[in-house]
Amino acid sequence: MRYWLGIGKMFGILCFGDSITFGVGERPTSGWVGRLKEHHETKDQFNYVVNLGFPGHNSFDLLERIEAETKTRSRIKRPTDKFVIILSIGTNDCRWEDFENKVPKISIEDFRKNINSIIEKAKKNPAEIVFVGIPPVDEKLTSPFEGEYHFTNERVELFNNTIKEACEENKVLFLDILGSFNDNNTSSLFEDGLHPNSEGYELIYEKIKEFLIKKEIIK
Repeated sequence: MRYWLGIGKMFGILCFGDSITFGVGERPTSGWVGRLKEHHETKDQFNYVVNLGFPGHNSFDLLERIEAETKTRSRIKRPTDKFVIILSIGTNDCRWEDFENKVPKISIEDFRKNINSIIEKAKKNPAEIVFVGIPPVDEKLTSPFEGEYHFTNERVELFNNTIKEACEENKVLFLDILGSFNDNNTSSLFEDGLHPNSEGYELIYEKIKEFLIKKEIIK
């Protein structure tokens, strides 16, 4: 049993990411973080979940803000206090800047450096760190997306594997959700091809909850 389990202790979960962490695509917005909040905060009066997802953010944005935002929301006042950092970033990094000429928005090399740096900053905190992989896209709607952007599953898989490799190297827990979507009717899980709908967010939430319980991080 991991040391942070207990009753009557401050137990925070900080969820960092982009619009999929924020919950875009579901109205009213709840997303997987809102569902996790409802589950976790009802377990104990000192439990809390903070949604730190920002629409449009990529790994450069998260790298710039994670240190300051973690510091202001994770103060350990007692030895029994604990918190978890959940990272979920990469969809916006996958975007093609120029699809026809295969010019990426962010190179895979820069992405790899950013993910390693994000993990390094997160590990400065006395927290369990969990990285959630990138969900797939519905290419019928994302290539192009909103008339100018292009997202493809080939890029998603490449960036998702890069996160997985970084987590293995840094001994960080990694939850791969690509397979979870592919095992279902993927097109029915999206609001616009990029952002999940309520069914898609429910799937992500269930996989995250099951993973956290299995790893004895939450109850």
